[in-house]
Amino acid sequence: METCPICKLTDDQVVFLKIGPLNQLVTINCPRCKQFNVTDLFLVTAPEKPETIISAWIRNLNEQGVEGSQITTDTIKDLKEKLSNYNPREKQIILLQNIERKTEYPGQRVMLDFRYDFPLAWASTDEEFLYYINYLQNRGFLDSHMSAPVFYVTITPDGWDYLEQHDRRIEERTQAFVAMSFSEDLKPIWEGPIYNAIKKAGYKPYRVDAEPHSDRIDFKIIAEIKNSRFLIADVTEHKLGVYFEAGYALGLGLPVIWCVRKDDLDKVHFDTRQYNHIVWETESDLENQLYNFICAIIGKGKEVP
Repeated sequence: METCPICKLTDDQVVFLKIGPLNQLVTINCPRCKQFNVTDLFLVTAPEKPETIISAWIRNLNEQGVEGSQITTDTIKDLKEKLSNYNPREKQIILLQNIERKTEYPGQRVMLDFRYDFPLAWASTDEEFLYYINYLQNRGFLDSHMSAPVFYVTITPDGWDYLEQHDRRIEERTQAFVAMSFSEDLKPIWEGPIYNAIKKAGYKPYRVDAEPHSDRIDFKIIAEIKNSRFLIADVTEHKLGVYFEAGYALGLGLPVIWCVRKDDLDKVHFDTRQYNHIVWETESDLENQLYNFICAIIGKGKEVP
């Protein structure tokens, strides 16, 4: 039996598909994390303890149809710093959304294995996972029947209504909303590195002043944030609208990528300072960091026109 280098599961279903020369990729199939890639050097230097957040990130990308996540000794440190640490309310929403992805028709029973499936809720253990299952059942969103080590769950009508309220198909969106100062000094940053990084990552960049519209500006902003896969908030020059738009996106449960020019870093608002920021000095620096961050945290999208 092999041992997964991320979640540390030792199981006969853990399979190392490809092993090449030094610094070549190794493709791993794990029943808990699903498919991901590592370098053979990473296998030598992999952490001794389970990396539950990394495991959950890999599993959830797989659930959304994004395969081939690549883990190296450098990227795992960056991911641990930047990946969201979801609260219990957010985890139960994510779990219900993942159950929905596995449901082909209303009323279908979905089989889950608590040994392998707890990353579906970004849970650290099977005990935490079972807590969210029971929580969703107590709220009337799930019916469940356990037959250890598996149990069967069905989304109830109230569960479907709840999913509708939370716009469950976020992963199908291709738009990236950009919140930033509209000053002429920063216009080249929008037209160059931010726009390029988003396009190269496979998403459609959108800034509310970039196209004509007849709607009230506040209605348009809210509508387009709701229509987006994630939001990029560059707080350089510290415009209040940027903080509002980022806060609204966070309230919807959308990922927010924070950026700031290095000479403005000390002025970042106290309430958002705890978030990890991409700190940039040059256009090429911003473009490279932003592209890598989008691919690592959101996942590389399909090319859009």
